[in-house]
Amino acid sequence: MAESPLPSLIIPLQDRSLLLPACTLAEVTPMAGLIVESHSQRWVLGHKHWRNLRIPVVCFETLSGGSLKKHSEKACIAVFKSFAGNDKLPFWGMLVQGQPRTVKVSEKDICELDEHLSDTELMSVQLKNEHLRIPDLDSVEKQLFETAVAN
Repeated sequence: MAESPLPSLIIPLQDRSLLLPACTLAEVTPMAGLIVESHSQRWVLGHKHWRNLRIPVVCFETLSGGSLKKHSEKACIAVFKSFAGNDKLPFWGMLVQGQPRTVKVSEKDICELDEHLSDTELMSVQLKNEHLRIPDLDSVEKQLFETAVAN
């Protein structure tokens, strides 16, 4: 039986691009309305009111050990559905550097790369001529939930 391509997204960050299943993304929303807060975890940027919810917004670059120098004019917030189905954290946002692009990906289209990964990344891959990282959304959510509960 032939493998069906998975509808996916390439999400641009400042220092890398992420590859995710399209079903994880709820919406992309403008940065306007982001309420920046000082936080014990510098990867938590603050929160945004979205669809009558207060959702936390993270910086994946900082969470994965890098740094965010300055966001681009195209920066926006990608709102993700809870990977673990967490009722207390049903949605959360990530600062991204532009609109995600849709792609259809099958296993034969990607080649795994042998690279050092952060704790929030599952895999580094080559898709055609693009170098992409597959994030560990479960890990991101767990850290975000632990941080939210601690505050």
